[in-house]
Amino acid sequence: MKINVLLLLLLFFSSCGLKQTLYYSSDLTIPDQKFIDREQKKKLDYSKEKNWAFRSDIHNFKKIIPKNYNTKNEKKIDVSVFYIHPTTLFSSKKWNADTSHFINNNTIDLCLENQASVFAGITDLYVPHYREMHIHSYTDTINGIKAFNVAYSDVKESFKYFIKNIKTDKFIIAAHSQGTNHAKKLINEYIYPKKELLNRLIMSYLIGMDIKKNEMLIDFCQTPFQLNCFLNWRSFNKYYYPTNWDFGDNYISINPISFKNDTLWSDNKQHNGILFPNRKIYLRKSLSVRNEKGLLWVNVDNNFILKRYKKESYHNADFNLYWVNIRNNLIKRFEYELNK
Repeated sequence: MKINVLLLLLLFFSSCGLKQTLYYSSDLTIPDQKFIDREQKKKLDYSKEKNWAFRSDIHNFKKIIPKNYNTKNEKKIDVSVFYIHPTTLFSSKKWNADTSHFINNNTIDLCLENQASVFAGITDLYVPHYREMHIHSYTDTINGIKAFNVAYSDVKESFKYFIKNIKTDKFIIAAHSQGTNHAKKLINEYIYPKKELLNRLIMSYLIGMDIKKNEMLIDFCQTPFQLNCFLNWRSFNKYYYPTNWDFGDNYISINPISFKNDTLWSDNKQHNGILFPNRKIYLRKSLSVRNEKGLLWVNVDNNFILKRYKKESYHNADFNLYWVNIRNNLIKRFEYELNK
């Protein structure tokens, strides 16, 4: 068991989104041409199943749920989730993914298994394919903003299909990294101005990117049972202040174990396990976390396995580290609302 976990840890740190920033990779293929404007004029047809990575009305949630996680006693929540995956386009000469990137993409599959799966089975889950921007777009802002706009246009179009076709009244926006950049824009510029849509948005998970106070037009969650608000965190090793990420007193973060926005360390006993890329949950009570200036510090020193493989950034593990805690908390939020 211990040997297997050690091997899994090596995989764990190469799961969905390992190379989320240029700073963590040296083997990227960078686009060798300027952005082609005609790309912005194309639209994807989201009535076609091929443009969805996952839809609860088409796909079986058991294919992405952790293999050793028991869902028998869980009650389904009457809500739909729109999940926007992080960057998976790292080596390409194009500024945006094309539709061939959607086919048999193991990295997108990992995003489903390691992140979106936290909502699978207990909600109606929708995960669109979209022509995401190349990771290099974050450093080449001239071409990058154009690539971002193409990616966002797909996100918005897929959301329009989602909101028109879901069977539930309420919905959740969930995203990570590049997906969170699109989600922030979608909420502030498309959902918030439409009162009917805003009233249906009951929860948002805007994970893996910095968010300033008052940046979002919707409320930041203050308690573990609050709805009609959003959550945010970015995971780093304890006492580490990154040089390539913004942080400070003007940035916000929630503790995804206690689900409080204070600066207290969570208790290891509250930690319910880590989801590994083999789709199994291990290492309960293995870590604690605390908020620090818009960062989430992770303390793994009490577990010799995690301590051996600790990193400065746990960006790619923002969901994995707290998978069970996130799922349990979502269920409790709705139970609390029903029992009020």
